[in-house]
Amino acid sequence: MSPYTAGPDGVRPVAAAAGLDEAGWNSLLGAEDFFQTPRWLTVQEHNSGTAMDFLVRERGGVPVAGLVTAWADTSVAWLLARPDAMLKRALEQEVPEASGVLREVAGGDPDSLLPSLVCGGRHLGRTRALASPEAAEGDLAALLERAEGMAVDRGAATVCFPHVDVRDTALVALLEKRGYRHHPSDHYAWLDIPTGGFEQFVEEMSAHRRRRVRLERRALAEAGVEVNVEPLTQALAPRLGQLDANLLRKYGNPASDEGSGRMIGRIAEIMGDDVLVSVARQRGTVIGFGMVLRSRARGEEQWYGHRAGFDYEAQGRLPLYYDVLYYQVLDAAAKEGATVLHAGIGSVKAKLARGCSVSEQRSYLLPLGRTEGTAGAPADDRETTTR
Repeated sequence: MSPYTAGPDGVRPVAAAAGLDEAGWNSLLGAEDFFQTPRWLTVQEHNSGTAMDFLVRERGGVPVAGLVTAWADTSVAWLLARPDAMLKRALEQEVPEASGVLREVAGGDPDSLLPSLVCGGRHLGRTRALASPEAAEGDLAALLERAEGMAVDRGAATVCFPHVDVRDTALVALLEKRGYRHHPSDHYAWLDIPTGGFEQFVEEMSAHRRRRVRLERRALAEAGVEVNVEPLTQALAPRLGQLDANLLRKYGNPASDEGSGRMIGRIAEIMGDDVLVSVARQRGTVIGFGMVLRSRARGEEQWYGHRAGFDYEAQGRLPLYYDVLYYQVLDAAAKEGATVLHAGIGSVKAKLARGCSVSEQRSYLLPLGRTEGTAGAPADDRETTTR
């Protein structure tokens, strides 16, 4: 049976990411919606470690809006999109509005935000409901009503949109109208790619910073480090999994070398030539990597930084970070005609120093009256991941 069945006006579930193409999901995607493409949502189904739902709003038999949801409880490890962990981090950083959300939504206890229905996708930055140019406020409201109803039926404590961009004014207005409270969650960064690649990028820097970049690259060369952008292969997955897990554990996220390796292998299998890695090798040994995903929507190619990892012992004081995650990627992206490198959340000062633009992201939360229900429990054979 098909995972999607068209019908009269209303909100309809799609049983799995495999049915999204047939449901007309791609007509809802914008140039910056790579993480809500059917292929990437297939990756998420494999790796999220929890139940996911896909909702489509139709009018006149035509899809006009869509929404992804994921069930979040204490079993899921993607802390950077889990409402309790996000609020705790905001409180530690004395983020404005966090104390109000703690008091008015969490009742003084961030743990009370779980379980939560996380909406808009759980990727890190620009989580949103999809909408075609024909969509009206009522279409988005219908999706939210369905999601909120699902959350109540399953016994959720909250509904959460973890990283809403402040420039998404339609969604911001609707969430606030419906009683969602928010606190800033992070800043999302992106960089316009110069057509001349790395050389043009460096020439447009200040003289001081240009000298510093040249010295950094000389230090890598003298240490026998080479960085290349290349296809992600299954052969690379185990070593990259080790480095990925290193980074996750460094920042307090649960991870295993084997689990990260399997997850990276699945990305290679599903994404094919739309996933590349910037790999640093020191005398043949991989000591760092950055993963980039290629989006070729609406005639425009954009690249998305997704994961990274380093051998911290081998790295020592070597300036790997920028060469692996920016300079080599920018050069390769320019050669492919890509226009934007999405650098995501975190390390905002460092990204601003390298010419990125940034936009505030907010975590929007709606408290619910708890009811008895059955939550979407994680499948035993799925890997948990923070992204």
